[in-house]
Amino acid sequence: MSSKRKTRARSVEAKDKQLQRIIKAGRELFLKHGPEGVSMRKLAQKLDMGQASLYTYISSKRELWFAILKNDFSKFELGMAEIMQAHKGSYKELLEKIAQFYLEFAKEDGKRYKMMFQTQAPQAEKTGLLEQQYDSKSIYYLQDVVQKAVDAGEIREKDVGKLSFFIWGIVHGTVSVVQTEFFGDKEKIPEYGNIDEYHQFALKYIRKMLNEM
Repeated sequence: MSSKRKTRARSVEAKDKQLQRIIKAGRELFLKHGPEGVSMRKLAQKLDMGQASLYTYISSKRELWFAILKNDFSKFELGMAEIMQAHKGSYKELLEKIAQFYLEFAKEDGKRYKMMFQTQAPQAEKTGLLEQQYDSKSIYYLQDVVQKAVDAGEIREKDVGKLSFFIWGIVHGTVSVVQTEFFGDKEKIPEYGNIDEYHQFALKYIRKMLNEM
C-alpha cells in the first residue's frame, strides 16, 4: 500500500473514530436529559471541541438522533439476525424467541429501548442525509418470520402485515407496562410479580395465541 493510501485510510479511520465518540456522547446526553434538554452547544462542550468542528460531522440535533438510532438498531438487528440464523424448530417458536429478545433488551437497557422505540426525534426544519438513509429493519425481520410461518402452514391467518404489527404491539405494550409505577425499580410487587415473572407471563400468552392461530 502506498503512503498516500495509508494516510487516506488513517484519515477515514480517525474520522470514524471521532464520529463514534460523538455518537456515544450524544447518546449519553439524550438518555440523561431527553431531546429537549440537549443542544449541539452542550454536546460540543461535553466533547471539548468547537461547534464548527462538530458540525462537520453532524449537521443538527435531529441528525445526531438518527446517527444514534442507526448505530443502536444495527446492533439490535444483528442480535435478531443471530437468533434467526441459529434457530432450530418451528417458526412459531422463533417468534417467541424474538419476543423474548425484545423484552430482555428492554429490561437490560430500558432508557436506550425507550429512545429507540418510544421517543419522538427532535424537530428540525430540514431532513438531513442521515435521516434519509435511516431505516429500522426490526419489524421487517419479524414480518419475514410471520410470513414463513404462514407459508409453512403453522399459522392460518393470511394478513401477515397486521399480524406482525399486532405481535410487535403486544411486546412493546408489555415493555410499557413494566416501565410504569406498578413495577418501578422494586424487585418484587406481590400483585404483579417481578419483571421477569411478568415477561414470562406475557410470553406464555403469546405462545398460546400463536398456537391457536
